[in-house]
Amino acid sequence: MTTATTGRVLRLPLDLRYLGRRVLTGLLAVWGAITLVFFALYSSGNPAIMLIAPDAPAGELERVSRLYGFDRPLPEQYARFLLAMITGDFPKSLRYNDDPLALALNRLVPSATLGAAALLFGIVVGGAIGYVAATSRSPLLRRLPVSAATVLDAIPGFFLAVLLVLVFSVSLHLLPSRGSGTPAHLVLPALTLGIFFVPSISRVFRTALVEVLDADHVRTARAKGLHPVRLTLRHIVGNSLGSTLNVLGIQAGVLLGGAVVTESIFSWPGVGQLSVNAVQNRDYPLVIACVLVIAVGFVVINLVVDILAALFDPRIAR
Repeated sequence: MTTATTGRVLRLPLDLRYLGRRVLTGLLAVWGAITLVFFALYSSGNPAIMLIAPDAPAGELERVSRLYGFDRPLPEQYARFLLAMITGDFPKSLRYNDDPLALALNRLVPSATLGAAALLFGIVVGGAIGYVAATSRSPLLRRLPVSAATVLDAIPGFFLAVLLVLVFSVSLHLLPSRGSGTPAHLVLPALTLGIFFVPSISRVFRTALVEVLDADHVRTARAKGLHPVRLTLRHIVGNSLGSTLNVLGIQAGVLLGGAVVTESIFSWPGVGQLSVNAVQNRDYPLVIACVLVIAVGFVVINLVVDILAALFDPRIAR
């Protein structure tokens, strides 16, 4: 882009072609997730079974199937469902007889709150471990924190949740184990999710810091007597954020997938818990609405992370 007055080229901080590719990839990912879940659900049985009483008269199942279109061929049901979703006429929830997308969106704030708390915990703890391991002069501190954090990767999420409940709820009576409504209810599910961010963030942040510490511009700034705090924030941490942000984008899938299990264990009223209930009730429109919200959330998180990473390190967008 060239300005009329100066004739100089005006460069945008981010390549729009790179941004367009990321948006297109995200849309394809959402469509793929919805399509996969649709065929997996609707090919497993007739959802009309959930709409009739166990002692319903003969022929009631066929009547309800015709009413909702469940008797049509699966490709035709998929085409009609996709068209309804695009036009905003989402099929109603079979259990609640309401807009399933609205039901899923109503659970989005609790899920986002849980995810943000877990992510904050992982960034703070993982970043601190990575920083100590990269900058410490002690050989023990350079190896032990990251090695100890890596052990967390081997702990199953369900086992970790049960362990936290036994310690902090059953034994110490410090924190509630189920429900929501107070900040105390958020602690255990956020810890369960956030702990799994610590190993990856600490490893990547440590590696990035070690590379930056050996860079010529950092050595020059240190030789000029730049204040340690300014040196750390501007030259060391700032130049290490690009690769660390990429890891956060990858871990977004872990966050959203783990939230389904974590919300169910702790009865946290988020999209994950709603999706589990919808699967148990064979409420297929609600399941797909939950998948849609989760998939869009995953794409948005990754898009924001990609943009921030490209701004910190323009080489990523090339």
